[in-house]
Amino acid sequence: MITTYITSLKTAFNPFQANSKVPRLFLNLLPAEAHKSIKISAKQFPRTSTAPATLELGLKDGKTLNYSWGTDAIKSTATTEQKVKRTSLQDIVEEVNRHARVLDRKAELSG
Repeated sequence: MITTYITSLKTAFNPFQANSKVPRLFLNLLPAEAHKSIKISAKQFPRTSTAPATLELGLKDGKTLNYSWGTDAIKSTATTEQKVKRTSLQDIVEEVNRHARVLDRKAELSG
């Protein structure tokens, strides 16, 4: 995973819930030297908490990637119920790498 363009990482999760797996694994994927350059904020909820797990990534160009994993798989809206696509760890890593390659390409073209 390319972490050179990540500036901040905020996560909040209950480590005892299954839907907290992706934020925990994303923290594990960070290399040791990334902890020096990335502002990391991790909050753990108590065991009885039902709050959704969240992951927020801040990138150098100002873009923010927000992800959330709730306990239910169906999101109800005012008119209809729709399935919420579950975001996997691989999807997040691919998005971070893709964005890093775009920023690298912009820097290369600007000189």
